Amino acid sequence: MLKAKNYDDINKIYDIMNTTQSNYSNMLKRLKEKKAFSNFIITYYSIALIVYSLTAEFFTDIFDEKISSYFNIILSVVVLTYSLIITNAKYSERIQIAERVMNEVKSKKRELTDSNLNEKREEYEKMIAKAEYRSEIDFFRTLKQKCKKMI
Repeated sequence: MLKAKNYDDINKIYDIMNTTQSNYSNMLKRLKEKKAFSNFIITYYSIALIVYSLTAEFFTDIFDEKISSYFNIILSVVVLTYSLIITNAKYSERIQIAERVMNEVKSKKRELTDSNLNEKREEYEKMIAKAEYRSEIDFFRTLKQKCKKMI
């Protein structure tokens, strides 16, 4: 039979907040990596688009203009599509929100005492209800980090 969890225990609430903070730390790392990768890809394909155009213009004897036009159209579509995907992912905005939530959780952990346990738990729950839900990979990384600490 499963034992009911005691959410009136300060150590349990602290551990929950600690796990959440770690989840958001991992989310922050993941979002920053995705943003950096996306920016690299857009820059790379934009440069390739310029190089293809210039190569066809200045080296007409070794580079076919029709092939260049074809690749320019393909690369333009790739850059446009990927730009739209990046814009809709809103990495910068999500990074700021994840940082804010992580810092708010950290602050709640510092303020947590036996006398204000229920109040801080309610504040925490309201804050988390409005926040972006972490991905499974963020939680997996958190569990992996917790396991390393236990060893």
